[in-house]
Amino acid sequence: MTPRARLVLSAAAVVAGGLLAAGAIHLTGAKESGLPAVGQVIPASRRPAAPDISGTALAGGRLDTSRWRGHAIVVNFWGSWCVPCRKEAPVLARVARDTRFLGVRFLGIDTREDPSAGLAFERHYGIGYPSISDPGDLIAARFGAAAPAATPSTYIIDARGRIAWAWFGATSYSHLDLAVTPPSGPGPGPARRPRRRRRPAPAHPDPCSRRRRRTSRSGRTGSPGSAAGSRARRT
Repeated sequence: MTPRARLVLSAAAVVAGGLLAAGAIHLTGAKESGLPAVGQVIPASRRPAAPDISGTALAGGRLDTSRWRGHAIVVNFWGSWCVPCRKEAPVLARVARDTRFLGVRFLGIDTREDPSAGLAFERHYGIGYPSISDPGDLIAARFGAAAPAATPSTYIIDARGRIAWAWFGATSYSHLDLAVTPPSGPGPGPARRPRRRRRPAPAHPDPCSRRRRRTSRSGRTGSPGSAAGSRARRT
């Protein structure tokens, strides 16, 4: 190999390594990720269990996803130092707002930085959902073989606590929105209640015709309340 070829390959490796570290490119497939599928909703029968996530929120207080069981949860690993995370932040904030009525919960994991930097990032981009501070990047390790392969990385955990979807790299609005609310098939979110059919209002018959029917029936039976019954009592 010529010196020039070595120089080109070396430069390409540096660029690719930098992009991967920044989360700008997506290289991990389903086999490498330890998941049945990446970038598409995993069939319910093949979804692996997701770990319970707990920790201190950037804004204070304790968060624990085990208390959100019964809801679909979107978990996003990010950091203010991550360039793709800055472009992705408005997308996540918008999807969170648009799917709130479905009961979908969003949780951020701010990794490898001081909580003050993460809190400033949230305020700058108007992130309305909570994030857990994880400067030691310990929460990612709980995912085992399905751990994030890049920053940002996003998971959707279904209502039964299983990984239903994952993406390693920056996601888009349409990509994430379709994963949370698939047009067909079993999605990661809670089942939607079917709309009740309204029963048609009972028809109101003409009061005159109802009175005539009662009179005719009373005349046939001679009941005490009928005209025939009253005549019988007078005789």
